[in-house]
Amino acid sequence: MVQAKELFKALELAHYASRFRDKVFVVALPREVPFSELLLDVKVLAGYRIQVVLVTRDVDYSLDTMIAQSNRRGSRFHLLLLTEILEDGLDQALDFGKIRGMLAAGKTCVIAYHPDSAGDEDSGTVDSTAFLGGLVARRLEAQKLFLVHPRAGEIREAAPRSHLLGSELDALAKVLGQSELEGTAGLVEFIADLLKQGVPDVVLMEGRQGELYQEVFTHDGAGLLCNNTRTSRVRPAVQADITDIALLLRPEVEAGRILPVSEEIIEGRIGDYFVYEIDGLLVGLARLRAFGEAAELSQFATLPRYRGKGRARELARRLVEAARERGFQKVFALSIDERMWEFFTGLGFSPVERELLPGEWKRNYDMSRPSRAFLMEF
Repeated sequence: MVQAKELFKALELAHYASRFRDKVFVVALPREVPFSELLLDVKVLAGYRIQVVLVTRDVDYSLDTMIAQSNRRGSRFHLLLLTEILEDGLDQALDFGKIRGMLAAGKTCVIAYHPDSAGDEDSGTVDSTAFLGGLVARRLEAQKLFLVHPRAGEIREAAPRSHLLGSELDALAKVLGQSELEGTAGLVEFIADLLKQGVPDVVLMEGRQGELYQEVFTHDGAGLLCNNTRTSRVRPAVQADITDIALLLRPEVEAGRILPVSEEIIEGRIGDYFVYEIDGLLVGLARLRAFGEAAELSQFATLPRYRGKGRARELARRLVEAARERGFQKVFALSIDERMWEFFTGLGFSPVERELLPGEWKRNYDMSRPSRAFLMEF
């Protein structure tokens, strides 16, 4: 029997496959990561109609043979060779209109160059493949640029979160410049410049097999995502959000922080939910549930890489505001998570005994749960 956890993974994949269908992704592979390492990941992306362009070096003149072999096995790669990496001459060297046509037809383009014929000189801070990947991403108006770097994991660990805004990259570059990762500070500054030049998302990753798949098709991701938020808002949930809400709640349910809830229950109570949306992606949610003259704030959930920026706090304030607008006399909240205890007191809630909460709520609550209660009266 297929387990619910596996079904949720399938839903997660389907969610992102639909979100990124027909979008252009550019992947820049440095000399340390062979083309073959990401071959399977790229096939999967292409299978879900994501248009992929790989930018790489062909140091040993082996890509032609490798691509021919892969195409005999069902792939649809098309190899384009460059002799120069010059921004001014790139439009003459590559027909981007033709490349767009090949991508739309389901082909995966591989733009490769030979170091000995391309005048390949790294700047000392940014690999020439990353530089070329940035140029290609801008020309194709790619949704995402994946910069593969052997020290990407260490850079991610040095970052405060796995999602950074462009305005936060200068601080990260300074941290790196004062550490043993000093040589990577220029790469972070380069990413900041790409965002300013209009590349929507830049993802820094190590390039291990399966990593690209995880970054694209899962909530948790795998790399360091850098972008500039274009639109963000807290809004009431609608019917179309039901599956996304269930996906966001799943890790909290599995960790025991909230009680299990089905899509059917969510649908029946969709008017209780508020969601935090960034550029069309639901990254957080919370629920406002009525109990007579009181309302409960519950089921807080935020995608891991979007935590730490006050989004849960903004959701909570919106729920408190909604409770006032709907005429409730007080709001309350419970949690078994110590972090949430500080969260609620920081919002102005006072700790109370659970016995003081509404009787209707107590009749349906498992009082054996080690939760603490917090109350705010209007």
